[in-house]
Amino acid sequence: MNQPDVLDRFRLTGRTGLITGAGRNIGAAIAQGYAEAGADLLLVDRDKEAVDAVAERVRRTTGRRVAVVYCDVGAAHAVDQIVAAAREHFTTVDILVNDALAFGATGTHSADVTVEEWQAALDVNVLAPARLSAAFVRTLVGEGEGVIVNLLSGAGFAPVPLAAPYSVSKAALWMLTRCFARDCAPRIRVNGLCPGTMSPDGVARTEELRKATPMGRGGRADEAVGAAIYLASAASSYSTGDIVFVNGGFTHLTGYGDEIISADPVGRPRRRGGHRE
Repeated sequence: MNQPDVLDRFRLTGRTGLITGAGRNIGAAIAQGYAEAGADLLLVDRDKEAVDAVAERVRRTTGRRVAVVYCDVGAAHAVDQIVAAAREHFTTVDILVNDALAFGATGTHSADVTVEEWQAALDVNVLAPARLSAAFVRTLVGEGEGVIVNLLSGAGFAPVPLAAPYSVSKAALWMLTRCFARDCAPRIRVNGLCPGTMSPDGVARTEELRKATPMGRGGRADEAVGAAIYLASAASSYSTGDIVFVNGGFTHLTGYGDEIISADPVGRPRRRGGHRE
């Protein structure tokens, strides 16, 4: 008797994925990977030009159906806008990927972070995933089974000096992942994906960061895609409340030292912005 191909468990054929922060880097790479695995997509980003380019590339190379929403996920009515678009274009949504992020402020002592800067990070990194996850569970996935993948960060496990809003909000997102996993099982699985410092070309931002990474290099955005497909697919059917690290061995092995932060432009002062979707 023929056994089913094990790779079939990784396929996303017939499913629909909603990805925030889909306009660049890891979000864009996951969008391409999900489409190649067979999924249709609803892509969300506040950068219209960037996300339109991703959508066009995915359509051209995979032939999958792709719809786009232009919004800042941290805005008050963003979830309503996203849900309306999902209902307009698709019957249900099976996969939610919360990838949009905001730094709030960097290069700032924890005691000097303003309320507005705390709120900027929390709105995008915690409250938006919470609201979208609730809408996903209650509305978008319908009566079927679903998967939520939250993009975490090593900053949520080893605090980044002078980046308290980002570190705290990413730690909170990990707990949010665990709470939704506990409350929504077994119908909805919720897991975390923790990438390292990644870019489309895989070049580390600084030599200090490269040396501190056991793999000895930066990561490419497409290197997070395999783990993202695994977490979204039947291949991970017994995983919920779990986390997959794809960071070259960085988290828990080295952590963020002052010399890494001082050499990294991302760690330099950044006020009321630092928002990437």
